[in-house]
Amino acid sequence: MALDQDFEKDNAFLLSKFEEVNGLIDQLKSQNKSQKNQILGLNHQNEKLEVEIKATKKNNSQLREENRELREKLDVETRLIPQNFKIRNKIVKIVSDIEDKESMGQQNLKELLDLLIEEIDFCINQLAK
Repeated sequence: MALDQDFEKDNAFLLSKFEEVNGLIDQLKSQNKSQKNQILGLNHQNEKLEVEIKATKKNNSQLREENRELREKLDVETRLIPQNFKIRNKIVKIVSDIEDKESMGQQNLKELLDLLIEEIDFCINQLAK
C-alpha cells in the first residue's frame, strides 16, 4: 500500500495529464457526435429544400405557360377591339340608313335587309375567329 501511495505521488503529474487527455477525448467524442447530428439535420434540410426547389420550378413553369397563354389571348383581343369598333360603326351606319330610308319601297327595304344580314354574317365570322 505504501508503494501505491509513493507511485501515485511520484506520478501525480502524469496521472493528472492522463485525466486531462481522457477528458479531452470525451469532449472530442461529444463534439463528433454533435457534429454528426448536425450533418444529419443539414442533410435532411437539404433534401427538403431540393423538394421545394423542384416544386417551385414546376410552379414557375406552369406560371410561364399561363403567362404565355394570357399574352396570346391579350394579343388576340387587342386585334379584335378595333375590328369590333368597325363592326359597331357599320351597324350604326346601317341602322341610320334604315331610319333615313323609312319611306322607301318594299324592294329597297329587302335589299337593305339583305345588306344588313351580310354585315351581321361578316360580324359573326369575325367574332368566331
